Amino acid sequence: MGHFNYARHFGVLAAATVVLFLLGHWDLLSDSLLASFAINGALHASSLSLAPLSPQSILRKLAFIAGAAALSMFTMYVGIIGLVLFAAVPGNERLYLALGLCSLTGAITYGSLIRLFWIRKFPPRRILGLAFLCLLATSLAFFVRVYFEGLGGWWLAAVWWFAFSGGLWFFDTHPDALRPSKYNGA
Repeated sequence: MGHFNYARHFGVLAAATVVLFLLGHWDLLSDSLLASFAINGALHASSLSLAPLSPQSILRKLAFIAGAAALSMFTMYVGIIGLVLFAAVPGNERLYLALGLCSLTGAITYGSLIRLFWIRKFPPRRILGLAFLCLLATSLAFFVRVYFEGLGGWWLAAVWWFAFSGGLWFFDTHPDALRPSKYNGA
């Protein structure tokens, strides 16, 4: 069954992707990277806040959105630190490492926030599964972006969003996924 109306979530997420594209296309956020990251986090969190199956207070939803925006800004700083830590690594490899670090950090912290607010029994193993999925999707998106210069930062965020949400849908609606199996000796 799951904890969210995923059809609604993905519909709102598609609309948020259009908003993200338009913001990037019109260069409305080109001056503020911090604001861009905060808006990215708030947009995804808003799409999730509009989709819980059980009734939730507006204050709880707003707190979740604010927390997601703050975690997204934190992730930006993790990426900046990653660029410094990986300074010895040449060119694109350095960018892939920093982007991977951001993707993993964002997925783990955001998954933990979802566990705190919405799905109390969401196991850490599934959060790590989401993080790995986001890492793969973001790395592929960055690779594609290198060859298609018209894709801006919105592209990376949108791919991360859909990878995270797709993984969340799968793990939330398939309770046996990534559950450790018992060895029975037979």
